[in-house]
Amino acid sequence: MRDLPVFGWKEQVALPEWGIRRLRAKLDTGAKRCALHVVDLREVGEHERRGETLPVVEFGIHVGSRDDPRTKVVQAPVVKFRTVRDTSARAEERPVVRTRILCGPLDLITDITLTSREGMNFRMLIGRVAMEDRLVVDPGRGYLVSPRPPRRKGSHR
Repeated sequence: MRDLPVFGWKEQVALPEWGIRRLRAKLDTGAKRCALHVVDLREVGEHERRGETLPVVEFGIHVGSRDDPRTKVVQAPVVKFRTVRDTSARAEERPVVRTRILCGPLDLITDITLTSREGMNFRMLIGRVAMEDRLVVDPGRGYLVSPRPPRRKGSHR
């Protein structure tokens, strides 16, 4: 087995095609696919992909801290729709977009499902498909390949 880089169970990722330099993400070995929390998801057009007409969507991504929230508006073509079971085992049909993820030595283009993760601690999940044969997750440590975000005011760890 080749040596794989060791990542923490949480890291900061960049989504450079969308102009996002830092977004906290959970490396979730229990999730198969990547998921991203978005707001105000809407269709703004359509495009052709392999003979199929699919929507182009616009959505907001919360960036910054909870104390200093900002929303980055992004447009992306949907590459497919996928039925995903959420943490409560409810089936949900989600649009899937494709973009580049950077995190430490990880640099890949992958599919990401768009959904509401309202109330969850992490705005993004990196699932097994994106991690497979690329990295190892240390479940006891965080931020091993990316900078630790600044502590929030009033946060006691």
